[in-house]
Amino acid sequence: MLPDTILQLQLRIQANPLAMVLEQYIAYLVSRGNVVDSVRHYVCVVEHFGWWLRRRPLNATTVQQFMNRHLPVCRCPIAVIRNVRCNRIALNHLLKMSDAVAAHGEFPHGFVGDLLRRYEERLVSAQGLAAGTVHRNLTTARTMLTHLRVRRAGQLLTWTPERIEGYVSSEARRYQPSTAHNIGCAIRSLLRFLLQEGLIRCDLATAVPTFAHWRLATLPETLREDEIARLINFPDAHTPIGLRDRAMLLCMSELGLRASEVAALELDGLDFTTNVLRLRRSKKRASTTLPMTHRLAEALKTYLQHGRPTCTTRVVFVLHQPPVGKPVSPGRVSHTVWSLARRSGFQGRISAHVLRHSVASRMLSAGASLKQIADLLGHESIDTTAIYAKVDLNALSQVALPWPGTKEAKP
Repeated sequence: MLPDTILQLQLRIQANPLAMVLEQYIAYLVSRGNVVDSVRHYVCVVEHFGWWLRRRPLNATTVQQFMNRHLPVCRCPIAVIRNVRCNRIALNHLLKMSDAVAAHGEFPHGFVGDLLRRYEERLVSAQGLAAGTVHRNLTTARTMLTHLRVRRAGQLLTWTPERIEGYVSSEARRYQPSTAHNIGCAIRSLLRFLLQEGLIRCDLATAVPTFAHWRLATLPETLREDEIARLINFPDAHTPIGLRDRAMLLCMSELGLRASEVAALELDGLDFTTNVLRLRRSKKRASTTLPMTHRLAEALKTYLQHGRPTCTTRVVFVLHQPPVGKPVSPGRVSHTVWSLARRSGFQGRISAHVLRHSVASRMLSAGASLKQIADLLGHESIDTTAIYAKVDLNALSQVALPWPGTKEAKP
């Protein structure tokens, strides 16, 4: 942003009750890479909010009151932006900047917060679980402790097997069997932790009911070669975001990378001399070296040379909209796949894991062993890879036996 524009805004906000906050707010928006027009609009919204706020506290409640009660009937004599979406975005930025909104993943105060911090440390340090699994277990634990109204350690001693069974059954009833199975696993993990900490008297994990969930019961969804080609060619290669999205798609469709692995890929892991890619597996917590195809290597080089914005992070894929230069999250990678698939005409929800399944299916059809597929995908157990044997229908037809009591059909 031009210095004179910043100066004009700073002079204009001096009389506002939120003048000091607004100065920080302008710097915050500029640091995120917002364009000039966006900064002007957002500052105008916060100015309006500041005049209305006066001596009220700045928090999520007053923001909600401003949006719901004041804005629809506003008769303020100052210049006002009435667009609801613009107001909401601007004020959400204000709350984030001022720490009025708790950061994602922040623990509550008191006993429960301390307990969850220790539990997180156990999951990460002692068990070495992936970030997604840690987040899921912590979310389940927090939901359970909140529902059972735990405030102090002594309350945990009153837990009984019947109470645990009743809670889990009631909670899991709202979900599909696979999700219910995950909830049960997360609660068992929490209860074993509580037992090790001496906060419960007996192993209540045995009271958690099991839910019918067969991992190999269904076929993994895959895409045909022509469908993968249509998806990869859909991003606009003439735009920086299109170059980024195409490179991310190729990482998943040619190497079977998880969304979390694509998001964590670093510049130091790309070797274009030997065309290899080095990454740290999110689940195995070990470095892996994978060969890059010529198409993938060219897509990555093109993005780095002509698409990636200048930034300090060593992560390959970054945001091109505010906050510009911030690493993409695994959720952003997954959403990109879903959004591109929907816009290119695919029916149903195409996820990042569908591309991963397609890589495994393609390798199996080409004659690769399950062990080779497991090594590429980073599976710790060959049992995880066994499901892909079900999608190779050609191979299965070769070993099919005639139905007992019938004669084999002659060609």
